[in-house]
Amino acid sequence: MFERPEYVCYRAARPIVIDGRLDDPSWQGAPPVALCLADTGGTPRQATTCRLLWDESYLYVAFDCVDDDIWGITTERDRDIFNQEVVELFVDDDCDDYSYIEIEVSPLNAVLDLYMLNRGGVRRGLWDWNSSGLRTAVVVDGDPTRRGTLDRRWTVEIAVPMADFMTAPHLPPQAGDVWHVNLYRIDRGTAGDEYSAWSPPGKIDFHTPERFGRLVFSDRAV
Repeated sequence: MFERPEYVCYRAARPIVIDGRLDDPSWQGAPPVALCLADTGGTPRQATTCRLLWDESYLYVAFDCVDDDIWGITTERDRDIFNQEVVELFVDDDCDDYSYIEIEVSPLNAVLDLYMLNRGGVRRGLWDWNSSGLRTAVVVDGDPTRRGTLDRRWTVEIAVPMADFMTAPHLPPQAGDVWHVNLYRIDRGTAGDEYSAWSPPGKIDFHTPERFGRLVFSDRAV
């Protein structure tokens, strides 16, 4: 039987500066979690480490992506950047396994944000939905505009306003509150496509809310 993984989300002692650098002291106190292959649960060729924090205003997410061939094309908002390289955050704040927020960010800091309805394999993306004040930043150690270059890594910071989570039991969250969340990455390197996840869905399909992990809010400040 599938058991949802659990992440204890600590409270940021001070607001995170969203610059993509992951150097705020609070990130050092947030537990790291490594993504695994989405279909098999195995170890990806390109490693990804994630951390999460929260405060009264935002849910913060950090991605650190090892990548020997970083690339992106689109810089416009709400385009199909999932056909390029992206990191993704899915949040089901009322744990109904039906409706959830999806946020994607590319190495060029292109953003896709939408609200998903998904039940019984029938899904509908509300592309007109936009976050009320989403903040993202990316730092690239390499050249994402050229394929085949010897790149190293890219890092991402995301701050999602708490106001976006309209069906959460409490806003701001209270200690012990649980949301269902998953973290993903699509890498399209020269060795082939690689799909990674925190809570692996067991297939190449990230839209599996019944396989999201548990995000448990803690009032411990870091």
